[in-house]
Amino acid sequence: MIDPNGAREKREAAVREEGGSHSSSEAARRDVLMPAMTSINIRIHAYEEKIKEWQEVGRKNSAVTLPPEKLNRINECESQLQHILLEYNALRNQLQQETRVDAAQLLAGNSLLQLNQQDIDYLESGCGNFLAELKAASTPAAVAVADPQIKAAFDRGDYDQVVNLYAQAGLTPGQSPAPETTFQYGQALLKNHQEAEARRVFADLLAKTRQQPGQDEQLLQMMQLLGDLDFVMESYDEARRQYEDVVRVSIEKGAHKEEWAGLQLAALQPGGAAPAEMKEYGALLRNYLAYTPKRDGYAVTELADRFLQTYPASRFATNVNTMRNNSRAQAEAWVNQGIKRIEETAGERKPLEPQAVDAQTPTGAAQPVIPMTAGGGQVSQTVAPPQTTVADDRALQEEYDKGAAHLQAKEYDKAIERLNRLQRTSYEAKARPLIEEAAKFGAQDARQKAAELFVRASSSRDSEEKRKLLLASRDLLQGILVKYPQSGLTDKVQRNLTRIEAELKAVDAGGATPKPAASGGAYVPPKTGTTPVAPATSM
Repeated sequence: MIDPNGAREKREAAVREEGGSHSSSEAARRDVLMPAMTSINIRIHAYEEKIKEWQEVGRKNSAVTLPPEKLNRINECESQLQHILLEYNALRNQLQQETRVDAAQLLAGNSLLQLNQQDIDYLESGCGNFLAELKAASTPAAVAVADPQIKAAFDRGDYDQVVNLYAQAGLTPGQSPAPETTFQYGQALLKNHQEAEARRVFADLLAKTRQQPGQDEQLLQMMQLLGDLDFVMESYDEARRQYEDVVRVSIEKGAHKEEWAGLQLAALQPGGAAPAEMKEYGALLRNYLAYTPKRDGYAVTELADRFLQTYPASRFATNVNTMRNNSRAQAEAWVNQGIKRIEETAGERKPLEPQAVDAQTPTGAAQPVIPMTAGGGQVSQTVAPPQTTVADDRALQEEYDKGAAHLQAKEYDKAIERLNRLQRTSYEAKARPLIEEAAKFGAQDARQKAAELFVRASSSRDSEEKRKLLLASRDLLQGILVKYPQSGLTDKVQRNLTRIEAELKAVDAGGATPKPAASGGAYVPPKTGTTPVAPATSM
């Protein structure tokens, strides 16, 4: 017999004993897994925040055209984050479902070791730094106004002053220079042949330009400039990538592939140019990018001419001609500006009146054209009836064609020498216009170079250097009077010579009189108080 009351008490005691044991085992399980679960929850929260940061940066940069390599990098980092976050969530779910304490503890230990290694891999991948870079790029920084002092120094070609002023620019924390000012600073570095530093400046400016809508023209300019600098520094793979981007964007904007970047890209293809040609073209491009008329004069033009003579069939020929024409135009504009400034300051001298020859020639009488060789010698001073033998007609035609070819190649002295052989032949009348044209262009080239030397002399503060430049300019002008009497520039050349004589007297005011030029020309500098007389052949 069992007492009902006693049985009830036993049952209640058994239930109490069973419940207490279960509660104690759950508490022990929680105590063992608490550190692992806390670490897992912390990492899950941290990775969820990182994913939110990536999403926010992506939203801010959605309007910016990022390069393909950066887009690929963003995808890699986001995929790595998503994978790690999935692993942590899966581990937490497994631990919550595991009923055995020892099995859960073993699972947590092994899995956390693997996940911790994935954490380290993410930290060492550089994704964190890349995220910070994207954040900084998407956050608009305060931009200072364009510096008027730097602009004024840049406009007058004082590039050393531009570099100094840029280094001393006072900017508040978080403020960046104006893009215009940064571009002028980069150009100043480039003009001083600091290509590596200039490339760094332009690369940073390109990254900022990409973030601003409506800057397509500036974007193309920066990309092409970086491609040219990579070419100059012989980083041909980088240059090729830059030109490919320029061509792609240009075609999207409706431009032609045959423009500068397209031609550069074609020449950079395998077999496009020999290594020696690439190196020589790179040197020409370096000098062109750094070209300054006041310092370099016609140096780039001459380098381009030599390149075309050495590599007449080069794929770079079109771009070489572009550099040649641009640098020549800048040199001529600078020389003309200098001459105009000097003439406005001192006043133009009156043209000289010829004396000796006019005294021998009746007024209004026509003067015969005296054929000249390239060295200045007279071929003949008498005119004979032209020879019209049929046997020599083919030879005369060949002479004429060779002279015309020299003229086309801008070899003016050779053209005059060749065409003067046709005097007193049936081709004389046909050759005379070409002789006059060759003389005109040859004289213009020589006078342009003489003017450049004269302007450089006027800007020089060294009296000895100034004297040498003036003598060199006078030598070129004397050569015009001797070599190109048909040019029609005699009066202008005479005025230029008179001006040079005046400058030489000013330089040598306290010393010896200027020495005659050593060119062997017919012109002799006049003595003090006399009027210079042109040689008879110059009229």
